[in-house]
This record gives sequence, structure tokens and C-alpha cells, in this order.
Amino acid sequence: MKRLYRAFKDWLYLPDGNAAELYNLTLFIILALSAIVASVSFTRTLGIFLALFR
Repeated sequence: MKRLYRAFKDWLYLPDGNAAELYNLTLFIILALSAIVASVSFTRTLGIFLALFR
């Protein structure tokens, strides 16, 4: 998880330092949860469409 977070910080060019760490972690957690919700929603929607066309 630490490597993923470091790659995320490097990818978005987020600042280093103790003052920015809370902001960076908050942004990382929000985006990670959003990705999980989006993938679950997509899977459920795909399942509904496949059930309709079956």
C-alpha cells in the first residue's frame, strides 16, 4: 500500500512534507474509494444488462 501511495503522489506531483501529508492521504483515500464504488457499480450494471439480454 505504501508503494501504491508513493506512486500516486509521484503521478499527481503532490507536494512532500508533513503539512501536505494529511491532504495527500485524504485525496488518496477518496480516490481509492471512488474507484472501488465505480467498479462495483459497473459490475452490477453489466450484470443487469446481461440478465436482460439473456
